[in-house]
Amino acid sequence: MIFLLGPFLILTGAAQSPAIEARCPRYARIFGGRQGACSLHFIGLVLFALFTLGHTILVIYTGPGRNLGDITLGQHEHDTGLAIVIAVIVIVAILVLYVLTSLLSRRNPRRWVIALGAVFRPLMRLLTLRARSRQQYPRSEISPYLIVNGYPPRADEEYERLRAGDFAGWRLHVYGLVEEPREFSLADLQELPAMTQITKHHCIQGWCGIAAWRGIALADVLKQCRPLPQARYILFRSYQRDTAGRPFYETLDTRLFDHPQTILAYEMNDQPLTIEHGAPLRLRVETQLGFKMVKWLREIELIEDYRCIGDGMGGSREDLMHYEQVASI
Repeated sequence: MIFLLGPFLILTGAAQSPAIEARCPRYARIFGGRQGACSLHFIGLVLFALFTLGHTILVIYTGPGRNLGDITLGQHEHDTGLAIVIAVIVIVAILVLYVLTSLLSRRNPRRWVIALGAVFRPLMRLLTLRARSRQQYPRSEISPYLIVNGYPPRADEEYERLRAGDFAGWRLHVYGLVEEPREFSLADLQELPAMTQITKHHCIQGWCGIAAWRGIALADVLKQCRPLPQARYILFRSYQRDTAGRPFYETLDTRLFDHPQTILAYEMNDQPLTIEHGAPLRLRVETQLGFKMVKWLREIELIEDYRCIGDGMGGSREDLMHYEQVASI
């Protein structure tokens, strides 16, 4: 249990991490991919549960006072009743703490997101914002179908008009804390140096899929506008609406814009983006979870602080579903 099953669960658990798979793609393949590692990890969980059940039965069968005395007091010659009381108090305290934290966090989730974020967000930024994704899958591993998450813009007259014109009149607005605000047509973007990457999309819901994305580096677009030094975040707005009826948006730390796999994609699997997958342009940033990759892009704004946008949490999912603004994988 200690020297075999414990390390086995650590190794299979690490193989399920999108961050480890992105940096060391071959590691997960040792276990048959992330799904294989998940299945093996589950088998380990069952074995641990069986061991815990059996061990608990043995503790009770061979004398709970004697065994709990050895566990809590280091001896069983005296005060076995006290040992049982201590064990019961510990178990009850754990249950009360679980119920209390669950009730409080569900009653005011935003307060807890802010409080917990203040603790772990600096560490997340330190460890992940400069991390590099090394994933590049062969074409043979492209998924036959990439799951669609979210709905295309509905009842948006401007988007419908652009769609009817095959997006000939569409313009990407880049403005905010830049020296030179600009507008880019789809033709303008396609004239910039293009790149293709075959990467795995990781959704916060747990599914993933591999696709080939072709587009231009976000850095090539932003450098033409020359961001100002005080710009700390990149705000992406979509034609899509969130569940509150407001324009969907997400933010990224500016330290992510020059990542070699942060691109604005206009093709998927050698075909123009479909409406369902974000036409005419969508963000791909391979060190982040999928909900950060805004589809149906309308404009990009460079800002100093996201707390004055929307509900101030850093994105539509963060505002309404209490996701974390730092969504690095």
